[in-house]
Amino acid sequence: MSGEDTFSQVPTAHIDMRWIVAGGDVIGQVVNLPRPLPTALFSLPPPPDRLVGRVADLEALLGELAPAPEDGMRTDLPQGENASSGVVVSALAGMGGVGKTALALAAGAIAHHKGWFCAELFVDLRGYTPGSEPLSAHMALDVLLRQMGVDPEDIPVGETERSSFYRSALAALERADDRGRPVLVVADNANTAAQVKPLLPGPGGHKLVATSRGGLHSLAGARHVDLDVLDLDGALALLAAELTSHTPEDPRAKDEMGLGRLIELCGRLPLALEIAAAYLKRNPRLTPDRMADRLEKAASRVDKLADPDRGIGKERALRAVFDTSLEHLDRGEAEVFLLVASTPGPTLGTAAAEVLTGLPFEEVEEVLEELAAAHLLTQPAAGRWGVHDLLADYARHHPDPPAERDLALERLLDYYTAVVRAADQHLQALPGQSTSNLFPDRETASGWLEAERATLVAAALAAPGLGHAGAAMVLPLCLGFYLGRGRHFEDLEQVSRSAQRVAHAVGDAYSEAGVWTNLGVVLRRTRRFDEAIDAYIHACDLYHQVGEARGEAQAWNNLGLVLVDLRRFDEAIRAHFRACEVFEQAGEAHGEAGAWNNLGAVLRQVRRFDEAIGAHFRAHEVFQRVGDAHGEAQAWNNLGSVLIDLRRFDEAVGVLSRACEVFQQVGDAHSEAQAWNNLGAVLRQLDRFDEAIDALSRAREVFHHVGDAHSEARAWTNLGAVLVDVSRFDEAIQAHTRAREVFHQVGDVHSEAVAWNNLGVALADLGRFDEAIDAHTRACDLYHRTGDTHGEAGAWRNLGAALTPGGVRRAEAVEAMRRSVDLYEATGDEEQALLMRELLARIQQEPDADDST
Repeated sequence: MSGEDTFSQVPTAHIDMRWIVAGGDVIGQVVNLPRPLPTALFSLPPPPDRLVGRVADLEALLGELAPAPEDGMRTDLPQGENASSGVVVSALAGMGGVGKTALALAAGAIAHHKGWFCAELFVDLRGYTPGSEPLSAHMALDVLLRQMGVDPEDIPVGETERSSFYRSALAALERADDRGRPVLVVADNANTAAQVKPLLPGPGGHKLVATSRGGLHSLAGARHVDLDVLDLDGALALLAAELTSHTPEDPRAKDEMGLGRLIELCGRLPLALEIAAAYLKRNPRLTPDRMADRLEKAASRVDKLADPDRGIGKERALRAVFDTSLEHLDRGEAEVFLLVASTPGPTLGTAAAEVLTGLPFEEVEEVLEELAAAHLLTQPAAGRWGVHDLLADYARHHPDPPAERDLALERLLDYYTAVVRAADQHLQALPGQSTSNLFPDRETASGWLEAERATLVAAALAAPGLGHAGAAMVLPLCLGFYLGRGRHFEDLEQVSRSAQRVAHAVGDAYSEAGVWTNLGVVLRRTRRFDEAIDAYIHACDLYHQVGEARGEAQAWNNLGLVLVDLRRFDEAIRAHFRACEVFEQAGEAHGEAGAWNNLGAVLRQVRRFDEAIGAHFRAHEVFQRVGDAHGEAQAWNNLGSVLIDLRRFDEAVGVLSRACEVFQQVGDAHSEAQAWNNLGAVLRQLDRFDEAIDALSRAREVFHHVGDAHSEARAWTNLGAVLVDVSRFDEAIQAHTRAREVFHQVGDVHSEAVAWNNLGVALADLGRFDEAIDAHTRACDLYHRTGDTHGEAGAWRNLGAALTPGGVRRAEAVEAMRRSVDLYEATGDEEQALLMRELLARIQQEPDADDST
């Protein structure tokens, strides 16, 4: 396109087709068009009042229809392909109701307005019209010839002669035009390429636009445009435009939340949206939310989406529209579609489709390709097949489903259960342990789980309704490790709650204990600690009932972790000791190592450092012996934290660096970030500030990427402390403020106290003492509430320092320092208590502020 005919100047989602300004051009958001003249040579039906969300598609189509440059050469074709010597065929394809005809008519109206053609002809091939027989090419040629003014008596009888006569008539129209313009032919609603091929114009620059639910891919040289459903903005614009065209001030047009719900339930399909809008327009008091509720509760959304104007015809009823797509398939293809579209999940792999249908792999793959070409399925990735939500609803509620659909779905769930169990074995296997031969290695198993995750979750949730209690329980249990390690907590909670209900209903205490354990993982990670405790107690009791010592020990171990999060350290120590005992009794050395590792972490919290080091070394030894590299890294990471507390910084750097390496090797990004966070803290203590900032920034970025806001805030806390050391105080204040806000949001009072304390230090370094005093006061209060005496001692120490400058508030400073000394002594930290006594003595010897003046 060039000059005034370029359509690229329309970058909008809403094109208003209603009003006529003769000679106008494309300006802003409105394209003003004249109505087609009521003559046979200009027989395109009126375009839609507005075309929404199709600007890019419309521009592409107009680019094909635009006249070639005056020299007859199209610059966008390969060298030697002269547009004037042939014909441009544009094939618009997409599922029923996606708006193919609307796009073709809109393009035709714009082309008419710009005067690109001497005639614009239209024929409805009725390929997918409910209740109608498709129009043959023979009859379509008759329609087009009559539009061109050919006497019916002169129209040849044979199709080949009629096609030749048609091409000659097109050439005659071009010669008769004083500007020598070609003809546009729109062949709408084609079923097969056989309907369209005889309509291909001859040389002269004539253009043919054909629409079909299939791709018409056998039309040589055709430019294919596949239409998808609208994006959210386009769908919102369509509904808003429908409402305001009926009632200009309709307030529902601005209800983006309600309209958004309605849009998703309509699958963003234009026809479905227009039908929903018709219901809203019919009843001004019907809200989008209420309409969405009706669709959500309907037995079948497809049946609900029929135009309320019952006399308008089946073209405005989704089931009738989809029926016509199915009618054009052979019986085998139709059965495969109804099976595949009925399966749970957004996509289905070809191997799963083989199990579902019972067809050989190559055969089912070819059928799936045919269904995708007919726009009944999508192919989002190689070997994966999807279906639009409304087509899935149509298939699930089809009145004549495949005879063995229930058995086919049962086979599919059995297949998923077997393969998930095999994949889980690979993920959790230690060196030397046997694994299923369904996967060659751990990486392949993990890749399969990642590709299938959404489908497997959907299958687990659908299994109870399909009467498959085994899959309803086993799928969540075997997905637990993968989903937990990958931090897919929402998925894990959904499948675990579903499995718990099924296991309880069928009286399977062992499986119910397992899903309670998995549920506890989610609840702890999402900081719902009281619920997590209940979950683990349920698991402990059920495992004890069925005599499953290993499961009971693991539940005790996990319970201890929650109690640590709540700073209930004495209870946590008892829980971890209990886990160690039960693991040892059951001969589970590997599980016992995990419990010792967790016990070491809680012993560190109560400053029993020597015992903590012993626990971590004991855990590391077992992990190393059984070849569990990940567990070994966890032990190193925890040990590093203890060594930091003991100021054995060089040793801490060594073990934490090793933990980072191992976590990276095993692909656990979240645990690697935790190790980087700890490493950054110890590098700071060694005055290796640049390295510390790099390590902490790396940790913060990973935590942000995986969506762990709490751990990200911890990294911000450590990073802020280093920024203070390098005198980047403004950045430090921002880091500590961000950490404080997150800790407050998630209800972590102790970490919030740490952030307030660190913030006060940064503020004091900038001379903002009043703000620093407020921050340290808040820290003292929060530390006291959480029972952290040692942390409270540090906050009082910092408060005293903030009160000291100028000597004006020396009495308050002295009191704060005394509180700090007492608290350090109460924790047994004599080193800090001695330092504070010396500092207190110096402050008391200083002259009062008034004396110094």
